[in-house]
Amino acid sequence: MKASRIFLVIFLSGIFWLVIAQFFFCTRFQFKQEASAFKGNIIYNPYANINAENWEKCNFHAHGNAWNGLTNGSGSAADIHRVYDSLNYSVHCVSNYHQIDTVDAAQQNYVSAYEHGFNLMKTHQLVLGGRDVEWLEYLFPQTANNKQDILNNLSLDTNSLVILNHPALRNGYSEKELSHLTNFNCMEVLSPYGISEKQWDIVLSAGKPVFVVGNDDMHDIYNKEQVGRMATILNLKNTNQASVLSALKKGEGYGIVLGKTQDPFQLPELKRLLLKANKLDLQLSEKARSIDFIGQNGKLLASFSDRKNVQYKLNTSDCYARAKITFENGTQIYLNPVFFTNTTNFAQVQNPINFTETIIFKVIGTLLYAAWLLWAWSFINGGRSSKSGRYQMPTFPDNTFPEFN
Repeated sequence: MKASRIFLVIFLSGIFWLVIAQFFFCTRFQFKQEASAFKGNIIYNPYANINAENWEKCNFHAHGNAWNGLTNGSGSAADIHRVYDSLNYSVHCVSNYHQIDTVDAAQQNYVSAYEHGFNLMKTHQLVLGGRDVEWLEYLFPQTANNKQDILNNLSLDTNSLVILNHPALRNGYSEKELSHLTNFNCMEVLSPYGISEKQWDIVLSAGKPVFVVGNDDMHDIYNKEQVGRMATILNLKNTNQASVLSALKKGEGYGIVLGKTQDPFQLPELKRLLLKANKLDLQLSEKARSIDFIGQNGKLLASFSDRKNVQYKLNTSDCYARAKITFENGTQIYLNPVFFTNTTNFAQVQNPINFTETIIFKVIGTLLYAAWLLWAWSFINGGRSSKSGRYQMPTFPDNTFPEFN
């Protein structure tokens, strides 16, 4: 009987500790009440220095067999690399959960990657270029403080790059949170689990230079429907890790979703996006069915049909402008934004720690857990009180009291 009580207390104590750690011991932050839009005297154009001959196809999110089959993924890392090589991908990562795969580490185009997160709401992040796995995680539906705490820890390695994975999935990041969270470089806007275009515009409208990524998020390398459908196209002179991370951080690329009849070896491409006197000059390799320019709060700024070359005049009230391009076969290209700014140093403004609130919550959490441990000790030992709640005097044989020497 006592053994079963001990087992139950240990189990419940573990669960209670996870709750206390997540909601009371987590660092708390001061989030701005209102987000700030892009503004400034400089217009940043991520495509100003591209070479149309240097577009390279990349996939950063793919799962193989890991953790002895505990996680969702089939096929080996070698299988994944072989298949993506056959589709002419220049860079392809294996991003297993909390595990950095090193099968191709000796290759020139190797980029270290892992997916962070094993919580209930699929609030996940993709870490590229990291040297070690960050294990801090909060299992239950996360608060904004939980998410910011994780992003801060993931960003401690300044050589790495942090991507918000499939934010539209299970509402892993709410609209309000996306306006205020910092310390991430890119967003997986294009994912088989949802196109997070609305979420991306929320982040951009808050004045955060966060750039697009498209990934297969593949879990079965033998399933042709999961491979080669979404990609990130980067402008790269070299395909080494440093060049890849630099291009992602500068926005020198775009996301693409392949239409069902699209030849994966003959993709439409951006030829140029120039800026002259606030006028954007966009040219494609082939005619598009539609070219839409989208700005602040997801507003449609302009739309063109059956064109391969268009121009749009960027106004300061637009704050930013990004192009969404759709071709006849359903293939879509999502360009990164051109935006107003005062600097090209894209370090995001940090959310300061609310020290007073952090200390108060930690004290409350400590008291709650101490009270739990006291109750648990009493429960294990069967309690020390009578049904009436009063302390009972121990009885002795023959109603006599023992003698003390």
